[in-house]
Amino acid sequence: MFGCSRNDALGAPVSRFMPERFRAAHAAHVEAFGRTGTTNRRMGDTTTLWAVRSDGREFPIEASISQTNVDGRHLYTVILRDVTRRKEAEDALHRSQQELRELSARVLQAREDEKTHIARELHDELGQSLTAMKMDLAWLRERLPADDAELASKAQGMNATLDATVAATRRISADLRPLMLDDLGLPDAAEWLIEEFSQRSGIQCRLDMDDADKLISLPGPVATALYRILQESLTNITRHAGANRVEIELRQRTDDNVNLTVQDDGRGITEADRAKPTSFGLRGIRERVHYLGGNVEIAPGQAGGTRLTVNIPLAKSAAR
Repeated sequence: MFGCSRNDALGAPVSRFMPERFRAAHAAHVEAFGRTGTTNRRMGDTTTLWAVRSDGREFPIEASISQTNVDGRHLYTVILRDVTRRKEAEDALHRSQQELRELSARVLQAREDEKTHIARELHDELGQSLTAMKMDLAWLRERLPADDAELASKAQGMNATLDATVAATRRISADLRPLMLDDLGLPDAAEWLIEEFSQRSGIQCRLDMDDADKLISLPGPVATALYRILQESLTNITRHAGANRVEIELRQRTDDNVNLTVQDDGRGITEADRAKPTSFGLRGIRERVHYLGGNVEIAPGQAGGTRLTVNIPLAKSAAR
């Protein structure tokens, strides 16, 4: 393990096999351990331990120490294990997970870009065409013979169909990407989303939000993430919670942190539900938040229901 012969290793102090910068700390640790009276202990629980080979190369180790008393003298036994392969595997796994998170973030951003493009096309192109058709239909209706009830009824039906199509186009466009999120910012977009949700679901919502000027200045990726998380949370409440009321809080706690809390009064969430990584659509929420360096907590509310809390550090997210 150390690249030296058995004869060279026998009788040598343990400090010989560790980098010089750790030797003083190791001696102090052994001395402190001897005073505890504890028979054995793992070493390096809070940090990586390193040993050194005879050629000077350092490598990670796992260590444990035990002590016994023989004729009034402390006898220490230290067991070392080379964990280079395990550490390499852990590092590779960490890199793979990071690459997966970055890929997921790029996919999410590509989806957002495509949704924004389609939403603007619907709003600008199809929306304008439908508006022009309504104007033309209004012009025709004014010129229909007053005594032709069949034509008047047909024109009225066409007008109703156009109105429904315009409304559907606006709804689809807003669901894809509300233009006000880009044009007016998160506060207006969040208020619109909550109002639409209440109208569709019949669930009462209350939004407690910081001064709009504070939230308008949020970085674009953060504003988008918070909007999508709120959107997904409200969708999940409709599907799963059986709630009658939702309390939403959106605050920039400090200059470095923004917080979103969504609390419903529904049937609540169990420990088994929370243990499932895909439960209640949390996977997409977690991916968005973790990529921005934040954290997500989902737990039973104090008065029942479910409480979702999201914290995003602005300093980390600004670097993305």
